Amino acid sequence: MNLDDNNKENFKSNSENNLEVNFTDKQTLKEKSITTNIDSSSTQLRKKISKTKKKNNGLIWAFKITFITLFLAAFFSLISEFTNYFHYIISIILLFILIFLSLIADAIGVAATSCNPEPIYALASRKEPGSKQALLLIRNAEKVSNICCDVIGDICGIVSGALLIGITYKFSASFSESAKLIINIAAASIVAGFTVGGKAFFKNISVRRSKDIVLLTARFISIFYNPKDMPTKKKKK
Repeated sequence: MNLDDNNKENFKSNSENNLEVNFTDKQTLKEKSITTNIDSSSTQLRKKISKTKKKNNGLIWAFKITFITLFLAAFFSLISEFTNYFHYIISIILLFILIFLSLIADAIGVAATSCNPEPIYALASRKEPGSKQALLLIRNAEKVSNICCDVIGDICGIVSGALLIGITYKFSASFSESAKLIINIAAASIVAGFTVGGKAFFKNISVRRSKDIVLLTARFISIFYNPKDMPTKKKKK
């Protein structure tokens, strides 16, 4: 009888222990599932917030770039209108300046988007001149490309077209109608070919020498703007 009682007691104690273990395991599993659900929901919430922030930033940037474009277009158009009162040689000089500005801006935009950031971070850690500005250009590569390639490039193209019309009109004023037509076609072809060919040439250089172009641009910007307390190390994801 004593053996039976002992066996019963052992069985009861074992079963109670098993129940306690199962209960604690279930509790830990529930707690883990709750924490994982909370973590997943928090990450989803963070993603949604970041998406909305990106959308809002995109809209704000679109409004900003619209006003910048309006201002720059008005400024360059005003200059081109003033040149109509001078000799057409001045208009030709301004035309080549605008074409060259468009080529340089396009090269900077391409270089900013294609530049490898690792060497720039290394230069920034050594506090090389212009490295902070170069980091800003790379971190805002989309905006830099938008300003340089789209805004400046398009404005220069539109204003140079208007200038070209004024130049050909002044130059061919004393010619016959057929000669005027030939001059207009030839001038438009030369300007278009020079612009497109120049962009192709500079794009090739800006992709191969993107770091040098970004640093050169950054050093020029450093004359007017010097950011302070800027992190120079790449964030680990």
